[in-house]
Amino acid sequence: MKKFLLFLLIINAVLLASCSSKNILTESNNSAVINNEEAQWKPHGPLFFIAPSGKYKGAIPCKDCPGIEVSLDFKEDNSVIKTMRYIQSANKNAKDVGTWVVTSNNIIQVSYSQKTSSQEYYKAQNGGHLIMLNDKKELNIDPSQAQFFIFNPDK
Repeated sequence: MKKFLLFLLIINAVLLASCSSKNILTESNNSAVINNEEAQWKPHGPLFFIAPSGKYKGAIPCKDCPGIEVSLDFKEDNSVIKTMRYIQSANKNAKDVGTWVVTSNNIIQVSYSQKTSSQEYYKAQNGGHLIMLNDKKELNIDPSQAQFFIFNPDK
């Protein structure tokens, strides 16, 4: 009986030792670098999100003009610059600065500092474009305005 318990104890110790995290210390350019298995893990599948980068251009409808051209410039430091140009109105332009974060379901939440309605939502698509959502984070587009609310990467 004692031999059997000793055997189980040894098996347990071997299994626990094999499950521990392995850090490998390597010397590279006179500085120590830790190569950790966890640092090499990359999300995929449902955990993967699409982060915007660079400029996107699109248009939104306007009640008293043909529309508003909108340019969104997403920076790597999670800041965003929104520039709006009212179509057929030379003097009506606006610019706003804010921050962005990717939330669940690849929804990009943009918060602006200078607006009273300080948040906008965009759905990131696999094709690289963004679709503007309403305040409830829903896609609610009138078919007659389908050309609006789509933001494509500006190359």
